[in-house]
Amino acid sequence: MINRIDSLGALAAIIPILKSAIPADLSIALCDREKFLAYWPGEEIDLNIQAGQPLHAEEPLSMAMSGDTALKAEVPAQYYGFEFIGTATPLHDKEGRVIGGLAVQLRKHSELIGIADRILRSLSSANEQILQIAQGSNGLADVTGELLGLSDEAERNVKNTDAVVSMINEVADRTHLLGINAAIEAAHAGEAGQGFGVVATEIRKLSKQTVDSTRSIQSTLGSFRDVTGKMAESIELIAKTGQEQALSTQRLSSLIDEIRAMSEKLNEFAKQL
Repeated sequence: MINRIDSLGALAAIIPILKSAIPADLSIALCDREKFLAYWPGEEIDLNIQAGQPLHAEEPLSMAMSGDTALKAEVPAQYYGFEFIGTATPLHDKEGRVIGGLAVQLRKHSELIGIADRILRSLSSANEQILQIAQGSNGLADVTGELLGLSDEAERNVKNTDAVVSMINEVADRTHLLGINAAIEAAHAGEAGQGFGVVATEIRKLSKQTVDSTRSIQSTLGSFRDVTGKMAESIELIAKTGQEQALSTQRLSSLIDEIRAMSEKLNEFAKQL
């Protein structure tokens, strides 16, 4: 048997050396037939075994010694909070009698696999949300494009209205001139032209009211033109922002795809450990 030793104390002296020489995070427990003699915890795996702690009959070490056979088992996380692989090996003296046991616990990398899986799920969810944002950005760009077209049309209509107002002004000026000429002719006609003079006066009043109204319309149209101009600038800014957002989400989506590919490789690597 290769697991024959001079004494448990001699083995305990060399276990720390062997443990430090092994490139893995593990813990080692040494016991006699009744109790634990020593325990060397790992950096991330510690079962909190104390020297002098008695062995229970159902423990792997007790079973390995009573059956004189080496045992190996995967211990689920529900017992110690993390998953590990444990071995229990009986130790013999020079005559082949079982005098103790050696247990080794090696941390499994299932947590690494779990982390990689969670990363993949999170990235998939994030990518779906980013795609929704990108679709929203594209929709926003379409809407702002339509609004910008409507704003341009409104500005053109304002310009057309300016032309109509200018025409009304011209008609009012001519009407006013006509009223003045009519008043002059009424004065030349004397008493016979008094009725015609009243009509001329009313024509000039109407002309003045028309001029005042067109000035008010022009002022209102000017304000409306300023508003539509500012609205057009705002819409252009929104459209530009939407386009930049769409490009940003596309770049972010590409980055997430790269991270997801790396996570898949990490998952494959962890399964091989």
